[in-house]
Amino acid sequence: MLRSRQVVLAAAAAGAAALLIGSTLAVLTLRPAESDSDGDGVPDSVEAATQRNVVAASARDEFSIVSRLASAPFSDQFQVSYEAGTFFVSYQRARGSDSSYQLELRNLVEWVDRNGNNRIDPGETVGVGTTLGTTAFANAPVTKTQVESADGGLVTQLSIRSTTVNMTLNVTVAERFIRLSNNRVLTPMEVKLDLTVDRVTVSPGASLGLDVRINTTKRLEYGNRSWDDVNEFAQGEAGINVTGGPDASPATVFFSWSKSAIADGHEIPVSYSNFSTGDPNSYEVYLAYPLAGARSPVTLVHDPVLGVDSAAYKGVVTRPPELQGDLVLYAGSLAAAVILVALTLVVADRRRKKREG
Repeated sequence: MLRSRQVVLAAAAAGAAALLIGSTLAVLTLRPAESDSDGDGVPDSVEAATQRNVVAASARDEFSIVSRLASAPFSDQFQVSYEAGTFFVSYQRARGSDSSYQLELRNLVEWVDRNGNNRIDPGETVGVGTTLGTTAFANAPVTKTQVESADGGLVTQLSIRSTTVNMTLNVTVAERFIRLSNNRVLTPMEVKLDLTVDRVTVSPGASLGLDVRINTTKRLEYGNRSWDDVNEFAQGEAGINVTGGPDASPATVFFSWSKSAIADGHEIPVSYSNFSTGDPNSYEVYLAYPLAGARSPVTLVHDPVLGVDSAAYKGVVTRPPELQGDLVLYAGSLAAAVILVALTLVVADRRRKKREG
């Protein structure tokens, strides 16, 4: 008789546990679907948690951008400054790691692809088409405009038109994510640089290349896929990562670019070359734009990116979600479980008395 009662109690306990577990799972899984009010593919909850505070100022041929994320317990800050054709990018993590680089737009070069590999190799440049840097951008004024994105974040656009050549730099930075095209989302951890070369004369048989100089004391590494490409905010991008700090808490900034550009309305491939300068902290980088079949003068559009691998953003999107249980449903389930156990005990007691009588 005692064994029979134990069996009944065990069955009741198992039923109560199953009821509690089932109701708990129902509470935790019956959450509303994530909303995406602006249709950029990023949930509104992520956008709200990763929205940055951006302050941009411009004067004469200079500008500065400071972007900060403070989403407890995560925070970090990056800066992009510009003066007369040279950019400076820096990033600081909350716990002290930092990284930075300086990028100078030096020249538009002409080159001849003698080996047919669509990239600039040593000895293939045939002259400087246009000198950039201070020659082209000193005293070129910066124009700033600001608008609100579809979901309320501030978007800042800065435009610079060179004084000696038809080159325009359009810089965009946003506080929240913005979908720019079917395969490109601008993140709040980067500054997009749209570079337009308008009607440049090129020698017959030659192509165009962009010569930039990167100076940094940090570790530099080329990647065939950019941070945006790896994280599915872009497709077909390559880039250079510049990393400082210890391996346990590195700080990384990057310079990336699309592996295609538009020349006279047609898509062309873009390749990368890196030449030694003789200085271990200085790198000569060429982006090559092959112009086979193009006619001179040429209009060229390309869109590099200056950005950071934000540790604060990573912390926000990888932290466990908060449990959003329904207190009424859980309390009702608990009460039902208690009643089930009580009724089981009553029935078992009645059966015992009946057998004893």
